[in-house]
This record gives sequence, structure tokens and C-alpha cells, in this order.
Amino acid sequence: MLSSISLSKVAVGVSLALSGLSSVAYGLYPDEAGRIDWYQAQIGAPTKIVPYTYNETSTGIFAITSRNTLASLNPENGEIAWRQTFGADEPIKTLRVRSSQALTLSGNNETHVRVWDASSGSLAWSFSQPPDANYRRGSGAAEFLEGSGDAVAVVGDSFVRLTPEQTSPVWELPLNATASYKRIVVGKKTAFVLGNARPTKKKPQPRLQVVEVDLETGAVMQKYQFAAEQSLESGRIVVLQSKEYGNYVVWREKKSIVWFVHRLGMPKPEWELYHAKLVQVELMPEDMLTSTLHEVDADPALNESHPRFAMTYTKGDKTKTIVVEMFLKGDALEMRKVVGFRSDDAVLGGCGVAWPKGAKPVGAHAQRAVASVRSADDVSWRVYTDSKEPASSGKLVYDKDTYGPVVSAVPYYVGSEVRVLIQTKGGLLASLVSGSSSPVWFRDESLAHAADMAFLELPAPVSSAEYAAKATDPSVLGSPVTRFILRWVETLRSISSWVTSGFGFFGPASDASASGEAARSVAEQMVPSSPVVVGDHFGFRKLAVFGTSTGVVAALSTQGGVRSWTRFLAENGTAVSIENVFITRPSQAMSSLAPLVTVVGRSQLTGNTVVATLNALTGAPVGDQTLVALDRRHVKVFELPVVDPETSEQLLGLVYQGTEDQQQPQFGIWPSSAQAAKALCSISQPVFFDLGDGSGSTQISGYRALCPKDADELNAWTQGSLLSTATEWNFDLPAGETMISATDYSNGAESTALLGRVLGDRSVLYKYLNPHLVTLATRIGDSGGIAIYLVDRVSGSLLYSTAHENARVTSKQPFLALQTENRVIYQFWQEGAPNVPGAKVHSGSVRGYVTVVADLFESNQADTRDESKVFSSYDLLVPYVVTSAYVSPEPATALGVTRTGSNISTRDVLFGLASNKLLSLPDQMFDPRRPKSAPTKEEQAEGLVQYVAPLPLDPKRVLSHYNSVAGIRRIKSAPTHLESTSLVSVYGLDLFFTRTSPSGTFDQLSPSFSKVNLVVTTMALVVGCLLGGPMVRRKLTNQAWA
Repeated sequence: MLSSISLSKVAVGVSLALSGLSSVAYGLYPDEAGRIDWYQAQIGAPTKIVPYTYNETSTGIFAITSRNTLASLNPENGEIAWRQTFGADEPIKTLRVRSSQALTLSGNNETHVRVWDASSGSLAWSFSQPPDANYRRGSGAAEFLEGSGDAVAVVGDSFVRLTPEQTSPVWELPLNATASYKRIVVGKKTAFVLGNARPTKKKPQPRLQVVEVDLETGAVMQKYQFAAEQSLESGRIVVLQSKEYGNYVVWREKKSIVWFVHRLGMPKPEWELYHAKLVQVELMPEDMLTSTLHEVDADPALNESHPRFAMTYTKGDKTKTIVVEMFLKGDALEMRKVVGFRSDDAVLGGCGVAWPKGAKPVGAHAQRAVASVRSADDVSWRVYTDSKEPASSGKLVYDKDTYGPVVSAVPYYVGSEVRVLIQTKGGLLASLVSGSSSPVWFRDESLAHAADMAFLELPAPVSSAEYAAKATDPSVLGSPVTRFILRWVETLRSISSWVTSGFGFFGPASDASASGEAARSVAEQMVPSSPVVVGDHFGFRKLAVFGTSTGVVAALSTQGGVRSWTRFLAENGTAVSIENVFITRPSQAMSSLAPLVTVVGRSQLTGNTVVATLNALTGAPVGDQTLVALDRRHVKVFELPVVDPETSEQLLGLVYQGTEDQQQPQFGIWPSSAQAAKALCSISQPVFFDLGDGSGSTQISGYRALCPKDADELNAWTQGSLLSTATEWNFDLPAGETMISATDYSNGAESTALLGRVLGDRSVLYKYLNPHLVTLATRIGDSGGIAIYLVDRVSGSLLYSTAHENARVTSKQPFLALQTENRVIYQFWQEGAPNVPGAKVHSGSVRGYVTVVADLFESNQADTRDESKVFSSYDLLVPYVVTSAYVSPEPATALGVTRTGSNISTRDVLFGLASNKLLSLPDQMFDPRRPKSAPTKEEQAEGLVQYVAPLPLDPKRVLSHYNSVAGIRRIKSAPTHLESTSLVSVYGLDLFFTRTSPSGTFDQLSPSFSKVNLVVTTMALVVGCLLGGPMVRRKLTNQAWA
């Protein structure tokens, strides 16, 4: 018989085995779909939406967005059918859709005309015009020709006719830079090119210019000017197009109550109309002077007969809008009111529907529609077609603090059903249908404009027993023994739940929550579900807090990308532009202090600095004001190594440029309070910063913030108080050089595991670790070369410099730099062979992108290091620099590096490629000490491999897999609680997140590890001990009696 002690040991062993199984299942199997990595494709906030219906089965919503993207959305569910992204220097100016093709014109002086297949997004044909010396800024327009696949376009300073049958224009007409042409109106045999005339001495006032061109020959039929003091951007002018009536321009002169109507092709206006005749209502002169005109059709060229436009005017304290149609009876012009409505706090939009002759589906609606959307309280909308009564209407309830007010509305058709697509300032696109308060579908495009991001470490999960103990008597948790017992109580509960759930064979609990999320209605999905407030044991679950240039602050869980909360920040209804995101108070387990996130941006009304501090777990504002607007503009903001003793917030330093009265820059802090100022002035080291490292600068200067000597000044500190500064150093660039860029401030969060590099003979090259190091890149005169300077921000000392005479830096070929520990990596375009002192690539004509690596050491002699116990920027220690150059297979748009808790794992260098991939290359590949010949045994022991100039593009090293992550601008990484694993977030146009282990998962069990085998083996050993124990004791007893 087993003793009670033996039985207790067995019970403890079984409990340990089962509890170990439970913890392993929780922590080592988080790699379900969408948890290790996730991807969100976006298009950005639309600046122009063109709904189009060609036949009964072909419909689409085409959009040009503020992220310079052309996209086609499925009108039934809002999914991206296809998209095309354009370069930052190639703005899209024109979008036209006809039949099964979409026409775009993009670029400034160098112009590109492209025709896309409307269903697939593939390029059908294109034409590019080289830069033109006579180009006038703003010019550019394109239109399809009716009844053919040809197009006409204003490219550079020329008007051309293009055809897919040939690569050169059918004809080309020089415009001689007499106007900035922005509009083309195509008639039956001629085309009218409209533009803002170039001012002259005889005619200095603005006016419109028209060139009428024969479509067959390209000959100028006539050229004239009209509409004095008008421009195409004026709110008092519209261009009306009609296939039956012809084409017209309607405008009102400034401070005039008369509207002029001009038929294009006639040098003088044909009609003059007063408001009473125009809109069939009597208005007082002061009401008339408030009137503006609006084009309501998304594509006016689709109008078959009566062109339609809208007029908005103010009468008393009310704003009204009237939609009118133009009719011709012989030579008489008549404007008939279609519908009128009050339009306070309203947006207006319209659409045209085109059916080819004989192709109109039976029963389908082909009316042009006008939508009016008001958003004073809830969103209410109405759609008008040919009747004064709305054809459809509805309401939408949503949180304006999340998405902001409505800024545009466009009606469109899905079959015979009319819908309204609304857009808000916060980036929400929602499709509304009559009879439902819930949108049919929605898209959140706010994070396509992300400007900065920060990871929030969530508090580790604690047991419910610990929470209960904290609620009853918090002092109980002061004993580690008590906490250990409470955790075991929770473990036993988990084991009980695991057993009752069928030993986990019926699926994880997370599946239920996932299905619950999918079961939420569209309206419910617009509102983020309960905030993610607790992390996990391994630090995989964090919050990625984004700030956007459109005023949105949003937090996403790193597990699945689920939106935790969203906050829209606006000043007097205008979104602020957020530039920086800081976690100013981290999470603390079981603490009453919530973590805080502080965003810093600029007002789009005044350009001054705005600051907002939010609860990082819920997005709720902290304090009385959601947004604090300062009365000055900052030029730089960075974290300070000081914590506010009152709020436990990390202080931020804001640098303000000098004024006429105060030439020196000034220094402010946030939070700005007397206690925070005292804390800043109590630290032993002063605060240093530099100015002049922006693009185009020729001098960089270093400054020191000066604390007041009088304690009364600190006691009287208020929110508007500032510190004066003193100039520490000036660094003048050589003549002809201008600044390109500088690396960001280090926030001190980067840890270093090894102080040196262990060589093959066991000696050490000690790293040069300078937290104040900054890498400056400058452009060398007109030749286009670049110079690199490594400068100490505190002392202004020049530590290293080099030049690349063959380098070229343009908007299409940008310069990128990354600085980590003792290494600097930068990439640029090169026209010839690299000119890098000590580089491995010396001969040959290398034309392409070059990546240069520079490692900094304290000395070129092994086992030699600075013996100072405290680092000082004023020490005369010049680093020993080893460099190497590599040929990049593709241009990069962003650089990053992986980070782990102690940085014991090797680091991977991350490249955001122009081909929309995220590439990860091992740190070993960038070691500048790689030998050119086969490595020796000592070099092999050091881990060096033979130098090869081209960097490999290994598909197995592409972290984004098959996902096309468009427009990568920034790469950020964060450590987890496992030293092997780093979290990586990529954002630009799209969002992508993943986990990576550069040195392998050495601190985790493999996913192929069998838990069942472990339990079976453990139980078999226990059973074996139970069965074999009595036999062994009996044998020993018999031997003792023998």
C-alpha cells in the first residue's frame, strides 16, 4: 500500500504536469491566423469620387485619394477591386471614366496620361510628355473623345490628341504659356481648352482664357479671353456641359448681383440674368452677394440634355441651396428650379449615369441624382432625382468624436437602388441606403495618413484571485508567498476549466469571441469593441497607437489588428495635423494610474502647436480640455529624461524658433506646470538640442536650455512659460552645401547587450556608443553629390565625414539613413562607382542604389578602450570607423531594425521596398569587416562571411509574404518578454504587422512539440513508479532477510 506521502507526491506531479500543459498551450500557440501577422489594405481619404454605371452588370466607384492613389471600389461591399499608387511627385489631376476604361492625367511639368482597364486596373496604354520649359504651374487636364478610344490632354505646355494605335500624338498644339490650362470641354468637332490667363501689363487682373481647337487637325479655331476677375477656382463660376444644348460657363462678378451665361465658342456672353430670373425666387441684394455656384454632377460630360448645377445663398441666418436645370427654347434661356432645401451644416454631391445608345437596362434608374447630407446632430440625408420630393432619405447615427463631421456625399446606383456614399473628416467612408439607419458597408481610411506611431506595453494579466485580494485588502499582495498561493489558486481554476471543456479538443475560447465579432452588425462594427486593456505573459499583445495628419488618434491591438479605440481631434471643426506620438506614462500592473499617450501636432487654422493627452487604454481625454492650442509654433519636440512628480508623466521638450524680439530659440515643456519645471531644473545634466538640421539649411547650431536662478520664477511657472537658451556651438556647412536630412533623436530606450565585438582570437573591439550622435546628409552644390557628417549634438564635434560625388538625391531617388548602437546605415542612388573610403566596391561602373554601412569603434586596436567611467561628449575621443558598400537590388522607401528586450539576439535590418515588400536581412550581412577573400579560421570563428557586393533578395526573407504593403514610409519595432522575438509594425498607405525572431525561437518550444506525448510520457512514468515501487521495496526487503 502506498503511503500518504507518496500519494501526495503523485498528486503534485500530476498537477504540475497538467498546469504546465495549460500554460504552454496559452503561451506557445498564439500563431492562429491573423495573430502572428496581419495586413490592412487602404486607399486614403478620397479627394474625388466618380460613381459610374456602364451597363446592367458593370458598375463601380472610382476615387482619387489624398495619398495619390487611384482606386476602384466594389459598390456593393466597399472592397478594393483594384488600385494604382502614384509617386509623390506625380499628383493625379484628372480622372475620367468611359465605357470600360478610366483615364488619368498625373504629374506637374513631366506629365503622364494613362488609360486603365476599368474592371481589372491593368494599364491599357499610356503617353508621357518630358518636362517643358514653358510649363505653367497648375496646368493639366485630359478628356476622352466621344465615340472613340482617343483622348485629348494638356501636357506640359502643349495640347495633344492621343490614340492607343500609336505612341506619338496624332497632333500637338503648343499653348505658348499664355495661361494655366486646367479644363477641357469636348464638343462634336472641336474642343475648348479653358485656363486662367497669364496677367499682363495691359490686363493685370485675372480672367479666363479659351482656346477652341479642331479635333481632326489640331488647328486653333479661335482664342479669346472673358470673365474679368474670375478664375476656374472661384466659387462664383461653373462650367456646364450638354450633348444637346452645347457648353456654357456661368459666373457672377465680384460685388455684383448679375449672373453672366456664356456659350463656349462665342466671344461675348449671350445672356445676363438676375437672381430672380435664375432661381425663380426674390432675393435682396445683400442675399445675392452671398451666393455661390457649385457643380453637382461628378462627371458633367455625361449630361445628355439639361445641364444641372446648384446655387447656395444666405438669407438672414439660414443657408439655402437650390438645384437648377438649364433649358433652351429657341434663343431663349431658362433656368428651372429642380429642388430647394435648407443647407445649414450640409454637404452636396451629385452623380451622372451614362447608358450607351440602346443599352439601358429595362427598369433601371438612369436619372441624375443629387444628395444633400446634414450632420448637425445625427447624419440625415436625402436624394433628389427629377422631383421636388426626395426619392430616398435616411439617417445615420455615429460618434463624431470618433470619425468627425461629414465633408462630402455622392449618390450612386446599384441596379435600381440609389445609395449615398458619405465621407467624414476622420476618414470614414460609409454607404447608406433608404430604410436603414445602418450603413450597407463602411471603410475606415484614417490610418492611411498615419504620421507617427508608438507601442504601448499593456499590463501583464493577473489572476482574478489577485484582483479580488486587491479590492478587499491591497496590503495582502505585498507578500510574495501570498501572491504565489493566489496564482496557484487561479491555476487550479484554469485546470478545472480545461478539463470541463474537453481537454481543449473543442477549440480555444478565442474562437467564440472571433465569431461574436463577425456577428456584429455593420453599425456596431463602426464603433470599436471593448478596449484592449490587458496584455499577455509573453508581451506579444500591445497597443499600436497611431496619430494621423487628418486628426485621428487610434489604437490597434497587435494581435489581429482589432481597433481598440479611436479619437478625432479638431479645432473649431477643423482637423489638426498630428506629427508626433509619445507614450508619456507607461502601463503599470494593478495601478490606479492609467497609461497616457500625448500627441503633438499643428493647427490647420493658425499653424500653431496643439497638444492632446489621452488615456492610452480608452482614448478618453485627460483633464478638462481634449485639445490644448498653444500660441506659438514649435520646430522640434522630443522626450526628456524627466518625470513630472505630480502626474508621473514623462516630460516633452518643445523648441520654438526665435522671434524679432527674442532672437534666441525658446524652450518649453509639456506638461507645463511649476512642479514639472522644478523637476526639469533639478536634474544634474542640462538639456541640449540643435536647430538647422532641416532640408535646405546651411548651418546647424547647438543650444542649451537655461533654468532660472531665482526659485520664484519656477514657482510662478504657468502653461505659457518658457526657458531661455544659450548657443553652445555652430556647425557651418562648406560653401555650396545644403542640408538633406538628419537622423531622429534617440529616446534612450535602446539597450546594448555587448559593449564590444569579440574577434576570432578572443580579443575585443569596443564599440563607440554615443547617445548624442547624429548623422547629417548634405547636398554638394549643383553637382548632385552628397556628404555625410557624424556630429555630436552636445559639443558640436565633427566625429567623421565622407563624400559620395556620384550620388544623386531627388524626390524620386530619396536618401535614407538608419542609426543604431555603433552602426550607421544609409542608402542613396548612384550614377557611378561608390566613392567610399575603405569600401569593398572600388572598380567598375555601378549605377543603381547603394547601401553604405559604417561601424564605429573606440579604437582600431583590440582590447583598447576609453577608461572613463562616465561618458562625456566633451572628451576628445574620435571613433575608428570601418565602412563598406553594397549594391541594393531594389530601392527602399524606409529602413528599420529589430529590437529585443536586452538585444542579445542578433538584429535584422528591415527594408521597406518600393515593390511593396518588407525585407529582413541578417545583421551579419552588413558587417563592414567581411573579408574580400575566403575567410580565415579566426574570421570564421568571428562569424564573418566573404564579402559580396550585391545584397540578396531572398524570397524567404520577405516578412510581408504575398501581401503588397503599399507606400511604406516608416518601420518601427518593439521588444517582447521573450528575448528571441521582436514585434515589427509597418505603415504608410497600408498597415502591416508581424513578429520575427532573428536568432530563432531559442526560448520557445517548437510548434511541432507534442503536448500529448509529454503528458502521456509523464503519466506513464507516474504509473511506472506506482507499479514498480512496491516491487522494488519487496525485493529490497527480501534481500535484507536473506
